[in-house]
Amino acid sequence: MSRKLSPKMINWLEENVPGRPWKETFRMFKQEFPGFEWNLDAMKRTCYKHGIRNGINAQFKKGNEAWNKGMKGLRFPGSEKGWFKKGQKSLNEKPLGSEYKCDGYTMVKVKTTGTRYERWKLKHVLIWEKYNGPVPKNSVVTFLDGNRDNFDINNLACIRKGVNSVLNTKKLRSQNKEIFEARVAQIELDQKIKKITKNLGSD
Repeated sequence: MSRKLSPKMINWLEENVPGRPWKETFRMFKQEFPGFEWNLDAMKRTCYKHGIRNGINAQFKKGNEAWNKGMKGLRFPGSEKGWFKKGQKSLNEKPLGSEYKCDGYTMVKVKTTGTRYERWKLKHVLIWEKYNGPVPKNSVVTFLDGNRDNFDINNLACIRKGVNSVLNTKKLRSQNKEIFEARVAQIELDQKIKKITKNLGSD
């Protein structure tokens, strides 16, 4: 069993951690890499080390004391007017189409039920899928000019995760669209040549 993270694993974390609860990401990671041994805390430490954040900061910190500790059943005069009634929606519940930023990416609310990951989707992915259909398996949608706020469909590209991993690990991303496209094409070519050479060597 391996305990050393590969570039592919780090890239997977970069693509899947933002916008998801840690427990859900850990479960998905174990499904994606069943032979890798670590726990949830180790995954968090690794992500923090690589600057990877999920953008969710609602967890109650261990050791902190709740403001209402020991106040169960306590009522203040006139507070009945503000009590939450059964079936009533929370006033701060965001409507469909709402947006928020998560680690530089824009998230859009697409559903009112389900997990956080099911309710919120990456805006640039939604726009790409509007024109091209579902993102293929083992692929990601990226910004050609590196600007995460440029949602022009001509600035979005769907590339294989393997190519995306090379771009990240070798720091080959560029804010120049033409340079970025050329590097993606070069990586695709290099990987294709490597695959053909490997197959010829096994004959």
